[in-house]
Amino acid sequence: MGLLKGDVIKKVNGVKAKIEKKKDELIGKRTLLLREQDMLRSAIEDDFQRQIMEEVPPDKKLKSDYDKVTSELGHLELQLGSLDGILSKELEKYKGDVVKESDKVVSDYEQLEKKMHDDLKRIKLQYFEKLIEYNQANLKARQQYGVHGEVLDSLGLKRRGALEKGIPFNTTQLWNADYQGMFTMEELREAYHGKMPYRAIQFKKENNL
Repeated sequence: MGLLKGDVIKKVNGVKAKIEKKKDELIGKRTLLLREQDMLRSAIEDDFQRQIMEEVPPDKKLKSDYDKVTSELGHLELQLGSLDGILSKELEKYKGDVVKESDKVVSDYEQLEKKMHDDLKRIKLQYFEKLIEYNQANLKARQQYGVHGEVLDSLGLKRRGALEKGIPFNTTQLWNADYQGMFTMEELREAYHGKMPYRAIQFKKENNL
């Protein structure tokens, strides 16, 4: 679920895009005008040199063109300086709708999070129930084998070792490369942060799950 992707955000982004487009346009014009201003300034200096050395009147058109470019630059700088204010005024129109829509995103997520948390608690309960079932099955098997052991002894047959639990209780590391029925802290940490543990991926692939 992405944050703030409704119509009001599209409108806000549209306003920002228009302002940014105008800003780029004005900056482009300013670059050209500054270049033209430098050229005219250089031309005026050359003309002034001719006035001195050749005793000729000044080229009034150069001065007029320079003043025009300088005036345009000043106006352009005012426009550039006003863009932030224009943006703020335009965005102010959408403030209430943005708050309303963002609050809805948060509210929707909170409901989804509660449902997912309830699902995880149910799965956790089922996992505990399965562990208890496993423990009870192990105890029952050991009791039954104990009875058989007496018969084995009477027949002179060798007993097998005690039935130990084949699923080790270990939450800090994996003893081998197999996918275990017990969680490890590292597996929980990886899944909590959005990464499927490697051995879980392998188990899923091997069992076509």
